[in-house]
Amino acid sequence: MKKLLIIGVATAFLSGCTGTSPVVMQQAKQVPPDRILAQGEYNPNYAKVTIVRDAGFQGGGCYLGVMYRQTLLARFDPEEKADFYIPEGEHNFAVIGDPYGRGLCGGQFNPAVEKQVIKKDKENIFRISLGPWRRPRLLPM
Repeated sequence: MKKLLIIGVATAFLSGCTGTSPVVMQQAKQVPPDRILAQGEYNPNYAKVTIVRDAGFQGGGCYLGVMYRQTLLARFDPEEKADFYIPEGEHNFAVIGDPYGRGLCGGQFNPAVEKQVIKKDKENIFRISLGPWRRPRLLPM
């Protein structure tokens, strides 16, 4: 019995190290309006950018934020998505720890800055992923 308990605990810890997995866009929940903080209003002159956070245990207890031009766009829970309206061009984005988080969710990390090309005439869909690099990244889907 003790051996089974040890195996179960080890499996639980190791499964948290596997990263996250993409979410089917139609199954992702919408980020609530109170957590969409910028660029969320439709603008016909800008390109639509959709961001969805992966599913998975790793980091699942805390929100993650997405930064654009030093502005927090939104705070994402796992399996949530949101649309933003961004001017065309090359832009830097970064996924950060929740700046409003407390306790275990209050810790920050050195964010990976991702340069993305945004175009008005194409789908701009990105995912927040926690993979083997041990920090969240914004990756094209």
